[in-house]
Amino acid sequence: MRPRLGTHRLSASDVDALALGTLDADIVRRLAEAEISHRRMAFRAVLDLLRDQPAASAPLTPADQAWDLLIALERRDRAMVHAVLDRPFAGAWAARLLRRLRARPHDDVPLWVDVGYLHALAAAAAVRVGVPAEIAVPVRAGVVHLPTLGHTRLPAGEPWETAMVRVGVDGAEVIGSAGRAMVGRGVGSDGWTDGGSWTDGWTDDPAQPPVRGTAAAAVQWHPTRTSRAVGVVIEDADPYRLVNRAAAPVWLPAADFARWERRLADTWRVLRDGHAELAAGVGIVLSTVVPVPCAARFRSFSATFGDAIGGVELSEPHDALDGAAMLAHELRHAVLDALLHVVGDFVDPAAPADPRYAPWRDDPRPPLGTLHGVYAFFGVAEFWRTQRRLSVGADAMLAHFEFALWRRAVLDTATDLLRTGPLTPPGRRFLTGIATTVQGWISEPVPVEARRLADLAVVDGQALWRVHHRAPEPAAVRHLAEAWSAGADPVAVGVPTRIVPDPGARALDTRACLARLWLADRDEFRRLERDGPHRAYRGASRADCALVAGDRARARRLYEAELARTGGDRRALVGLGLAIGDDEPAGRVLRERPELVHAVAAAVARGGGRAASPALAEWLLPVVAQPAGS
Repeated sequence: MRPRLGTHRLSASDVDALALGTLDADIVRRLAEAEISHRRMAFRAVLDLLRDQPAASAPLTPADQAWDLLIALERRDRAMVHAVLDRPFAGAWAARLLRRLRARPHDDVPLWVDVGYLHALAAAAAVRVGVPAEIAVPVRAGVVHLPTLGHTRLPAGEPWETAMVRVGVDGAEVIGSAGRAMVGRGVGSDGWTDGGSWTDGWTDDPAQPPVRGTAAAAVQWHPTRTSRAVGVVIEDADPYRLVNRAAAPVWLPAADFARWERRLADTWRVLRDGHAELAAGVGIVLSTVVPVPCAARFRSFSATFGDAIGGVELSEPHDALDGAAMLAHELRHAVLDALLHVVGDFVDPAAPADPRYAPWRDDPRPPLGTLHGVYAFFGVAEFWRTQRRLSVGADAMLAHFEFALWRRAVLDTATDLLRTGPLTPPGRRFLTGIATTVQGWISEPVPVEARRLADLAVVDGQALWRVHHRAPEPAAVRHLAEAWSAGADPVAVGVPTRIVPDPGARALDTRACLARLWLADRDEFRRLERDGPHRAYRGASRADCALVAGDRARARRLYEAELARTGGDRRALVGLGLAIGDDEPAGRVLRERPELVHAVAAAVARGGGRAASPALAEWLLPVVAQPAGS
């Protein structure tokens, strides 16, 4: 096959423009084109490795034969073949198979089934081009999937089988050991169910019933469906559609598909009407949405991975702003992934992947992951910076909060990464550009209540992360516990800490979610407070509601009562520090070094003693005043 390869270049000014926040359509388009070449090189690497393992494709035909079929088909209709090969999940498949062929990790999926996605790509291309052909493809637990065309469920006796795709002049069918299905065509602008850009205006009907075969033991064909409103595939069947794992089809019923179409159309209108540059970037990059069930309000989920640029996993948006903010976030991930494929490493690959704090995650993150988060939330902050001027009422207050929260989080994280991260010179230059832009946003005014809650969320996230993932030096903790129990003063020396990831750390943004609800829907907030906030947000308490509402005295009483019951709940411990604030020294200690208060209190309890949190925190002030070595 004549690959669409070439030399892809970005100038230093192009990279600087991306770092400073610009999403110039020409730069984004060139990155998207470079990503196609990157994907084709991954295909070539797969073929080279498979030639050294000829048995890897058995019982299917050798991989070279599937590739030869693609070459022949490309000569007949280049556009149709590229419509199959250029999809995001072909890249995800190639990367997964490369890792498997090189490292040989254990996998529950037989190797030949992974290899067989190439055969499915060739079969799909043959169907689209309309050239007579026969090619065997894998059957995964009864499912045959042809990329860009759809899938069917055949009666299966074994978890892993083969089926024959037979393409004739009158159509195509999939023939299994106990059933067959005619391969259906969608009703897109080129006669196919296919994706395009966000503005292509496809006309396929998601309510169209699956095509039924006409032979005995015929089964349904479920076509790949494209949103009429925005022209992207809503992919619910491709086995490589989820980040880092294979997945079975989860066919969306017609009503659910229609609801997703409405959500995406509303999202697109927000982007088109108020964020033209962002809309253009999304239109260039995004071709496929993988639907994920709706998450809790303000806990929406989205994911992009560098092997499948152009696809995004998306939980069903709660509203148009929610969907637009998720796409703003994922577009930056995609741009950075493509940029790294062109310009090389921004983080020294030889440096230790020392984990660090990232305000948007519950877990410690390696430097590259942290850099990715900085750039993604840079995009989120920019989205809300613009949106707060377009929204009114509660939506405007929520937009102000999001802007204030993420500008601070991005600047603090970028500054720390510049100070301590293992960045390459290009990475340092890129991150400096981000920090420079966000620094200019810090002085922009935000309403008092939105600013109060954003500051609260920033400090809360830092403190909760520390109390879960930083462990003070054990000997120092033991000596402090002994001094407390003996009624002595603490030794005013710094207590070093180290990162010890806590796999049980979850939902560290609970109070931030409550803050959003307070700003967005006061009546719902009060109902939740009355009925039990933990029902909506893990770990949430009435003390949290009082704190968010600004009643610090009530919040303090409730947190102290909670700590008296539990003996050391870390969320309540940090909440107490937030409720005390700067009124007493204990507030500073509980906010800045909650892990030390928690560790010493636990050591005192193990010795049979007891330490009330505010009193112990105040006692530890001389220790906290010293450098911690952390």
